[in-house]
Amino acid sequence: MTPQKELSRTRKYDALRTALNPVMSYLDEPMVLEIMVNADGKVWIDRFGEGMSFSGVVMISDEVERIVRLLAAAMNTEVNERSPSLSAKLPGWGARVQASVPPIVAAPVFSFRKPAKLVYPIQDYIDCSILTDREAEFLKKAVREKKNILVGGGTGSGKTTFVNALLQEVAGTNDRVYIVEDNPELQCDAENKVEIFVQPPVYTHQKAIMDALRFRPDRIIVGEVRDGAAIDMLKAWNTGHPGGIATIHANSTGSMLDRLCQLCEEVMPHAPRYLIADAIDICVHLRRDTGHPAGRSITGIMEVTGESQGQWLLRKPVF
Repeated sequence: MTPQKELSRTRKYDALRTALNPVMSYLDEPMVLEIMVNADGKVWIDRFGEGMSFSGVVMISDEVERIVRLLAAAMNTEVNERSPSLSAKLPGWGARVQASVPPIVAAPVFSFRKPAKLVYPIQDYIDCSILTDREAEFLKKAVREKKNILVGGGTGSGKTTFVNALLQEVAGTNDRVYIVEDNPELQCDAENKVEIFVQPPVYTHQKAIMDALRFRPDRIIVGEVRDGAAIDMLKAWNTGHPGGIATIHANSTGSMLDRLCQLCEEVMPHAPRYLIADAIDICVHLRRDTGHPAGRSITGIMEVTGESQGQWLLRKPVF
């Protein structure tokens, strides 16, 4: 990079940091997971163990628009009425950014999803009454026994944060860990690991999972199962690489498996339900829960025992 380009980039980042001043304290607070600004300018935050709440901060429309435009400039793109949506990464913090400007919204809005800075161990889930002691011990044992675990839920339900808790247990083994994700959110302290960051269309999830076997992993971890890469993950998990963990968007434990079918059918006419039932050992489903003190709850932990006549055979563990 030429000195002139470097100077230009530095100026852009400095301007962005200045514009971010109204939310800077939340960006720097480890317990804050997401920061959202609505069209009315109200800043909402999602804090671990507390859930979502209004911060008390209200930004004017011009302040929000300036942040969005500076973010676009930092990514060498533009947002305007012809291109009113922006997906980006926040420089310096690595947060996922989704932003919109009129006419698709009444006023500029954005959402920052921060990568985890702290890893909350399973004990924290017990302390927050999200898991019982027996549920926690069941999941720890499942990790030790190399069960394949699928973690599901909606956007912002805490899937990645929960996987990080499970990865703390993985780090206690001597296994070689291969991690695939599109943004550095998963944290695993395993001494022997390879972290792959996909960059579609140059390097896709499917290619990353196919390449995994050449790295001689003991466990394959997938940040989020998406598109036809699901079938490659299932094959890998089912052919000598147990102990995998992955997340998926779904509304319940049973629908997590249905969603896997849909993803497989993006690359094949019929989903291999037998393979899914054989590869997935445990489904854990989380959801946002305003009635829970932590703002989240686990709606189900199920063992997958098979498939029969188009129905998943699920069993609730005896805790």
